[in-house]
Amino acid sequence: MRLPRDVAVEFDARSESGAGDIKFEIFGNGRDHASGYVCVFGGWGNQISVIARQDEHGADRKERRDVKVEPGRTYHMRVERAGRELRWLVDGRLFLAYDDPRPLEGAGHDRFGFSSWEADVFYDGLRIRPL
Repeated sequence: MRLPRDVAVEFDARSESGAGDIKFEIFGNGRDHASGYVCVFGGWGNQISVIARQDEHGADRKERRDVKVEPGRTYHMRVERAGRELRWLVDGRLFLAYDDPRPLEGAGHDRFGFSSWEADVFYDGLRIRPL
């Protein structure tokens, strides 16, 4: 199912590992990793959280290092795009934002997917709504 251009995606996520690594991708193609915006909460050994445009290791990613994923805790995630800004909220508070002058959109940039790397991560309650 294609995402609307301006959208809010909400879900709950829980990592059972001290490695954190709650990960999802939005506005990708639904098949290939790093085809959209990659969002990682507690990646790289639970040290870094990022929003990245197609390359989670890229120099243009937005990151923070002050929050760690707590094993067993359920977080409510909301990611939304209106215009050129992608905003990621965790438990109702702004977590990261990415202002993109050339937003990923259209065919090949209209899907959402869950992911993880080194952790057992559980997702529940997915809701997608146009803005």
